[in-house]
Amino acid sequence: MSDSINWRRELRRAIEEGFDDSELQTLCFDLDIKYESLSGDNFSSKVRELIEYFERKKELSQLISYCKEKLQKVPWDAIEAAVKEVDAVPSEDLPPDEPPPPFWQGINQQTILIGVGGVVVLIIALFFIFRPGKEETASLAATEIPAGPATSETAVPLAAEVEVTAEPTLEATEIPPTSTSAPALEPTVEPTNTPLVAATSPVEPTLEPSVAATALAEPSPEPTVEAAVLAEPTVLYPDGSPLELTYDATSLYLYNPSSARVRVSDLSFEALDNAGRPLIYGMAGSRWTQFYSFVDGFACNGIEPFGVGGSFMRPQFCRSYNATVTPAQNGSEIFWIERSGAVEFRVLWAGEEIARCPLGTETCQLFVPAP
Repeated sequence: MSDSINWRRELRRAIEEGFDDSELQTLCFDLDIKYESLSGDNFSSKVRELIEYFERKKELSQLISYCKEKLQKVPWDAIEAAVKEVDAVPSEDLPPDEPPPPFWQGINQQTILIGVGGVVVLIIALFFIFRPGKEETASLAATEIPAGPATSETAVPLAAEVEVTAEPTLEATEIPPTSTSAPALEPTVEPTNTPLVAATSPVEPTLEPSVAATALAEPSPEPTVEAAVLAEPTVLYPDGSPLELTYDATSLYLYNPSSARVRVSDLSFEALDNAGRPLIYGMAGSRWTQFYSFVDGFACNGIEPFGVGGSFMRPQFCRSYNATVTPAQNGSEIFWIERSGAVEFRVLWAGEEIARCPLGTETCQLFVPAP
């Protein structure tokens, strides 16, 4: 193969300097390539993967012909001469255009925490099942103490119950639980036959305090209402430039509905827990600015995670895309989806909160300082 020119470097440099991210997506569309199948989390890595794809397919001439129409000030003759030698080499069995994602992409921090929590719960359950029971010893002690005198006392309430049920049947059903617990043990010390009438008389006052005890439980539901209240969202610039977020489980888009372009480097996003504390999930607007510093009027910036099954939202109101990032599907930059411990996410401008948004499939409006 000729060593007169490093065609890979020249071709990569020509594409990186001549195209932006949106134009690279157009190139993939025109050449029947799925842009999402290109690996890498930045623009340069996707360009390298694109060149390697055509090299494996022995179709570099197709890529160069397309770029030659778009870019003029490039030494295409020298690049084409070197590429012809590459295309002349016999092709091997080619890998599929869209290789399946690695097996480890399905494992994340949440899965590990759930597994550890399940083991802890299992250990605690086994401890309570096999530990020595205290209730059995208490029941044995209770049955052994009144063993002797209980025979003499049990005859007394039976006679009293027969007499009472003849007249007020409702009172007779409520009296036995109280008469057998406390008053029955006290008279066993001295006489066993005399308290026939005395044992039944203290039963009457037990009906009165039972009504008062049930009334005390009514105020308990009050504190539960305050715990569910979330913090009010903050709007610092109500007269500033509006922006809109549209998102679902597969992707998120920042839309500029005005004609003035907005710089996105001061934006950042953070997922919050129930107490309003930031979690590990979030993203800085500088991830977009490595491709383009602004979101133009009536244009969008996107987050389309690599490896997500199905198609992305790509709203119709997005006339064009200034920048699109493709983080890992289960990475820490996926801040807007529903997950354990997260209740909402907030938007920051230069470190100050300007909006709070719900999780899931939603839309959210925010305002930034006017340019």
